[in-house]
Amino acid sequence: MKYMIVCFAVLLLASCGNGSKQEELVKYETMVVKADTLTYKVFIPASLHGIQEVEVLPQVSGIIRQVNFTDGVKVSKGQTLFVIDQTQAKLAVQNAQANLAAAKAQMETTRLQYDSKKKLASKKVVSDYVLSTSLNAYHVAQAAVQQAEASLAIARTNLSYCTVTSPITGMIKENGYKIGELADMSEMLCTVSDNSQVQAWFSYTESQLLELMDQYDLKATAKGLEDVDGKPIGEKLPKLTLQLKNGQTYKHQGTVTEIGGIVDRQTGTVICKCTFPNPEDELRSGLSGTLVFPTKIKKAFRIPRSAAVRLQDQLMFYRVKKDGTVEGVLCDAIPSNSGNHYYVKNGLRNGDEVVVTGAHKLSNGMKIR
Repeated sequence: MKYMIVCFAVLLLASCGNGSKQEELVKYETMVVKADTLTYKVFIPASLHGIQEVEVLPQVSGIIRQVNFTDGVKVSKGQTLFVIDQTQAKLAVQNAQANLAAAKAQMETTRLQYDSKKKLASKKVVSDYVLSTSLNAYHVAQAAVQQAEASLAIARTNLSYCTVTSPITGMIKENGYKIGELADMSEMLCTVSDNSQVQAWFSYTESQLLELMDQYDLKATAKGLEDVDGKPIGEKLPKLTLQLKNGQTYKHQGTVTEIGGIVDRQTGTVICKCTFPNPEDELRSGLSGTLVFPTKIKKAFRIPRSAAVRLQDQLMFYRVKKDGTVEGVLCDAIPSNSGNHYYVKNGLRNGDEVVVTGAHKLSNGMKIR
């Protein structure tokens, strides 16, 4: 509700030397404020990551003989990406196979010897000591076979490591390795990112997090933030839109799936994640954008921007008292997305009458009616 209030300022004018007094009318527009739940959009920078990102490292060192992909293409789980020189690994397998064959032959020899000693011992031709010694030799030979089998398994595994395959299905990004270069076990060969869904990572300050919990009735639990009714936060918070760097808005909306439970001591922020479907593969890991987050303010006042008087980093609004004088009230307020209004969160009360035009001309205690 708006009113027109007339302030009479008496000015003494020296006109024609007669010293007459005239009255100038100064008009102030006011409004009666009423609290409401208001919604505005918050724009938050975000970085995009695939739902799963895997760094591919070789498990053996050697010269790269094959590179079987093109950077930026989609690869399938199990697809061969690199082939590392297999010469040494194949020789190791052959050597392990030979050692296993020798161990098996030795085991068979000791078994035959033990069977012979056992027959002789039954006829009291050899002593129990000789029989026990023969049995122990057979057991040692059995252990040698097991050891040779393990060595062969290791050699075959190392040979398989010479073929580097994709651990997941996704988009691949190479790390600059070419045919003929040395692959080292400590160096990453490439990255594979599952972009079937893409997560937008963004940060919330501690104060923003507390406001969010209040606005949407969330509570902290052992599983993270949840609705007071126990529902996941994705069902409680609004869907978010994503603005890309080219100014376009991504066609699918995202769901907030994670709000970090630990505030970083250095930055004072928590990491949050919003998940977007990516059926057309339009989003790629590594891109950046801006999330549009509809935010509610409970019990706030919508007041025209013209009513605010800025005092350094604070905003003041003039409230009309019952006696017709005004008083300045410092308020916590944020600008609306249009920029034409302020949303005042505290400092005023329901039913307060606030000056909305000419506020910069007022001062505390000034009578306007």
